[in-house]
Amino acid sequence: MKLVHRYVLGELLVPLALWVVFLFLLLLVLQFLRGTDVLLGSAVSGWDLLSLLSFLTPQFLVMALPVAVLLAVLIGLGRLTEDREVAALQASGFGPLQLLVAPLMVGLLVSVLMGFLGFRAVPWGLAEMKVLINDVIKRNVVGDVKAGVFYEDLSQLTLYAEQVDPESGWTHVLLHDDRDARAPLLVLAKAGRVDATGADAALELRLERGEVHRDSVEGRDYALVEFEEGRISVGLESAIQRKNRYRSPKEELTPEELLLAADEAKAAGEDPRPFHIAWHARVAQGFLPLAFVILGTPLALGRRGKGQGFGFLLALLAYVAYYVLVRLAEQFAMRGTLPLWLAGHLTNLLFVAVGAVLLWRLSSRGAAV
Repeated sequence: MKLVHRYVLGELLVPLALWVVFLFLLLLVLQFLRGTDVLLGSAVSGWDLLSLLSFLTPQFLVMALPVAVLLAVLIGLGRLTEDREVAALQASGFGPLQLLVAPLMVGLLVSVLMGFLGFRAVPWGLAEMKVLINDVIKRNVVGDVKAGVFYEDLSQLTLYAEQVDPESGWTHVLLHDDRDARAPLLVLAKAGRVDATGADAALELRLERGEVHRDSVEGRDYALVEFEEGRISVGLESAIQRKNRYRSPKEELTPEELLLAADEAKAAGEDPRPFHIAWHARVAQGFLPLAFVILGTPLALGRRGKGQGFGFLLALLAYVAYYVLVRLAEQFAMRGTLPLWLAGHLTNLLFVAVGAVLLWRLSSRGAAV
């Protein structure tokens, strides 16, 4: 590796590391604020928080790394341009294409890391996080139900217990179930408890010696059933999504599982295109750092006198444009206007094309302006 390439590389790695750390911490704080009602529950331990951090780390890195790469290129090469070091290098025979070598090395390494994270680590982390949050919510129910206080943290369910004993459970229990809005249930029981030991996605309430009142909204039907022992299974999927705003379940699937899901959807007579689009988008996501490098390098070399604030603005606009274009391409693909593979890679191709044109213009002029 030439000395000039090592020098440019050093200018890129420091801002890259700083921006990865900053963006990672920012995403972590935002996620924590969005999930305080779960993460600050009575049953949450320090090990739960550490586990959650490890599960979220791949997702946060996938979100932070492309932006950090673009900012590192704009700031690192921008400083060289501001100090006229780029002009000196060009006078020595190092044109924009030669200065692109070090950023491409950084982009390639980050793309390899992004590929591993997107293909393996992110699906693993999201799946494990769902299991952890599911377990935490179950344990929170056990610890957060207080005597004489209505508990409403379960979606469309209201729970009340006159007395709460950690050993024997609840006495004089009221449960209002509004999951079926057309025929809500009112359950009254002498005793009850929660079973939080199951590993599935359901929390089971066990009630004893009670009665169930079922009324229809139209007022045409009313039913009363008495029971000695009853069990009510409460699915936590909606509660988890409401509290933690889970992303699409397709992100929990590996690329192989996405293709398998597409085949199964096709065999069942359903539309497999969302899974194919997600597969191509997952592949394209790994190449995003390289696309940002090719776009960002000529922008950094050609913005002398505009300052770092302009670089931040360019990074923000590029990131917003990326997600807008990705969503538009997905919509066109679902309508059949674009091939599925092109919808996944179109944004990267556009960024590379724009960057290539800008690099050609800089090379034709022979100097940064």
